[in-house]
Amino acid sequence: MLSQRQAFRNRPRQGHIEICLDDHDRLLIADLAGQFRSLLSQGADPALQRLYPTAYPDHPEHNVEYGQLVHDDLLRGRLEAIEVVEATAQEPSLSLDQLNAWITVVSGLRLVVGTRLDVSEQDEFDPEAEDAPMQSLLWWLAMLLDEAVTAASHYLPDPLTP
Repeated sequence: MLSQRQAFRNRPRQGHIEICLDDHDRLLIADLAGQFRSLLSQGADPALQRLYPTAYPDHPEHNVEYGQLVHDDLLRGRLEAIEVVEATAQEPSLSLDQLNAWITVVSGLRLVVGTRLDVSEQDEFDPEAEDAPMQSLLWWLAMLLDEAVTAASHYLPDPLTP
């Protein structure tokens, strides 16, 4: 997995973001995207809870309505993003829209893995723990997400420029 090098490098003059992942990491993200699709298709896994959070915790009837309104759109958006990640995992670079699809998939994967591990921000990595491989995956996804968001942020308009 990715060590001390960058995952993404901005090439604003050329209008793209270079993918700096090695072949192993590219295969891993494509494989994880496929697993994510399978999980989303099943729909009943408790690990998906954080992907569809409760909008109205004090009003269950409103929350059911809200879920009916947004669930299919959220699912469709995630499935489309998965297709983009699988199609671009071996490409040398990404457009900003493609990078946003990567952000969607990596963020979703991170939420699912974190839910399965039942982690909180206070938890620390324990290399001796039985779930250390899953903890490592969670750390890698968090780092990948951070770098993708940082790369995307270079394309935001300058708020100080009129």
